[in-house]
Amino acid sequence: MLKSEPLRRHAADTHIGGSETVRRVSRMLGWACLGLVLFGINTVLAEIAHHAGAVTYVFTRTLLWSIAPYLFAFMMLHRSLHLPAMEGNSLAGLASTFPFVALLFVFAAFHIEYSRGALLLGYVTTLAWIWIGYRRYVHNYVPVFGYTDPHTLEQLESMLTMPGAAPPSRIRFEPIGSLEDARHCDGLMVDRGTTADPERTRQLAQYKLSHVRMYSVERVGEMLTGRVGLAHIDENFLDDYAAHYLYGYLKRAIDTVAVVCLAPILVPIGALVAMAIRMETPGPTVFRQERVGLFGKPFVMLKFRSMSVDPNASAQFAARRDPRITRVGRIIRKYRLDEIPQLWNVLVGHMSLIGPRPEQAPMVEEFSGTIPYYPYRHLVRPGLSGWAQVQQGYVGTYAETVTKLGYDLYYVKHCSFALDLLIGVKTVRTLVTGFGAR
Repeated sequence: MLKSEPLRRHAADTHIGGSETVRRVSRMLGWACLGLVLFGINTVLAEIAHHAGAVTYVFTRTLLWSIAPYLFAFMMLHRSLHLPAMEGNSLAGLASTFPFVALLFVFAAFHIEYSRGALLLGYVTTLAWIWIGYRRYVHNYVPVFGYTDPHTLEQLESMLTMPGAAPPSRIRFEPIGSLEDARHCDGLMVDRGTTADPERTRQLAQYKLSHVRMYSVERVGEMLTGRVGLAHIDENFLDDYAAHYLYGYLKRAIDTVAVVCLAPILVPIGALVAMAIRMETPGPTVFRQERVGLFGKPFVMLKFRSMSVDPNASAQFAARRDPRITRVGRIIRKYRLDEIPQLWNVLVGHMSLIGPRPEQAPMVEEFSGTIPYYPYRHLVRPGLSGWAQVQQGYVGTYAETVTKLGYDLYYVKHCSFALDLLIGVKTVRTLVTGFGAR
């Protein structure tokens, strides 16, 4: 159960206006600006080394170029802070690496001369500075949320305890009795479903005018778990989805380019997998099954066959140590090699590289009638890998499917380039470790 703690006052911060969240944002911004001093020192030392004949002028110029990806990395990290703090190491590495990889492409595309040593120095400086800052101000920081109604803690508890869910991030909750108490919290957790009364309205308005951040119970639950609570979906859900509508067109272009680039590597691997399947058991190499895609439209999904052929088989969850799975099938399912044919589905537009996994049509029909908001997962194109897969793994029960839907709807609500990159990084971990396979 969630427990609250007595409020610990920090007298040293009372002269600073606003909530603790505002102060933390200011500190992180100051940390980013302080990092520019490091680049300044590196540039001065590089110029001295250039005059001494140790390096060329290109070394200094490349260091100056590195300031751009450094700033972009902090901006990207700031845009990703809605994700749970337990994703910190992945976020810091991703935010640091991607801008420098992009800079390399710029150098290559425009034939700009650069120094590999200087670029490496800029990257290491950025990675170290972002990692230290994130650990100090975000990952190791235990946020404090205030509340005025104990009922809000009960609501949050129901969102945190779900079958098959990852443990939530660390957090403290404290009762709020005054404006001074609220200012020492990262935010005030409120229940938007509570009937409004004049006294409560005046009190919340006072907190808001004093720059105290306010979060609904639903929003706090999302920040802690990375999933949407199905019993607490608010009326802004569809508005949030609409804000990411145009990203779908950019994502489609990225998917097409990525499949073309991956094909020379994955097609030969797929040929070897097909040979192994054919040698072990009779029957077709590629398995075709109707799945439900974007906006609920059915399509035929391709997959390397990993089970013995059963013409009378019906839609069902795969169990642990499922006897239907062949020896080759167990290997290719563990490392997701059975999904290589789905690159064709991505290329023709049935699927995306990142998105909720497409489900079998009979299951969709069943779940749409029994799980609230289930059809909302079809607002985005289904994917080879998704937020639910890298957070939860395979699901095998109805209760776990409900939890999985929470992750899928979180992706629908917050889909972005940064989130897709994070899922891609965690998917690589899945491919290496076989996490969540059955």
